[in-house]
Amino acid sequence: MLDTENAETDYQNSYQSAIVADDQLRRAVTQAIQSVPVVDMHTHLFAPEFGELNLWGIDELLTYHYLIAELFRSPGVTTEEFWQLNRTEQSDLIWRTLFVEQTPLSEATRGVVAVLSTLGLNTRAADLREAREFFRAQRAEDYLERVLKLSRVSEIVMTNDPLDEVETRTWESGVEIDARFRAALRLDRILNSWDEAVPRMSAQGYQVRVEIDGRTISETRRFLDDWIARMKPLYLGVSLPDDFAYPEQTPRARLLREAVLPACREHDLSLALMIGVRRRVNPALRMAGDGLGRADVSVPLAELAATLAR
Repeated sequence: MLDTENAETDYQNSYQSAIVADDQLRRAVTQAIQSVPVVDMHTHLFAPEFGELNLWGIDELLTYHYLIAELFRSPGVTTEEFWQLNRTEQSDLIWRTLFVEQTPLSEATRGVVAVLSTLGLNTRAADLREAREFFRAQRAEDYLERVLKLSRVSEIVMTNDPLDEVETRTWESGVEIDARFRAALRLDRILNSWDEAVPRMSAQGYQVRVEIDGRTISETRRFLDDWIARMKPLYLGVSLPDDFAYPEQTPRARLLREAVLPACREHDLSLALMIGVRRRVNPALRMAGDGLGRADVSVPLAELAATLAR
């Protein structure tokens, strides 16, 4: 009987020690994670130096396209009616529909709740008066510092389109960009909308044509070299449709093979491929109307890797 009692006591002591050790481990891991600075490798944020592209505040937060798409899963407003509203009215509608009348369950809505809660704002308010008063009292620069400190983000990687006229004015002005904002050079217009890219590149002084020839390849490469030197991007990136194939007899394939990949190789830059994007599946939703398609990435990725290895 005594041996049984001793065994039970030993078991209880071991169990309690295990609980204490597990709790200590959890605290240690949590503390380590919370103290490590984070680099956000993909955002649609811009440094304050980009002016109107530097979006912040409750209305911009609530009218992000994920939340707009989610709004239309609920009855009550048509797309035509929504786009006639101003930004304030749009965010009021999204708040009322997704946060007051419904329980925020999606990743996008829970993200908004997390932001407001971290800032000490009421996440169950019937309207946005408190949130708007809070943001009106902020300076953009001070708010940025607060957010980076709270989130422990040390660097933010932007999404930078060298063919966007608003954005290029900032790059070409020579203004010093906040060093915590790093560039990622996006190639979507060049690779997916070559007809649209040609006049924009021509306006910047590059002699390119819709019909791709040796001169156009050379000028496209010069364009990439110039913008890499200007932006100093961490990587190049592009969203590609679900039917993307490589090799293929398209302007995109030739531009990839003869301009983009050589530029990546020479400048020692990675190329981020986001394959499977279907743009404007529902045009009425604008940016919120994008979707995904099933893509077979094994062959094109292998062929691209082989091209780089040659």
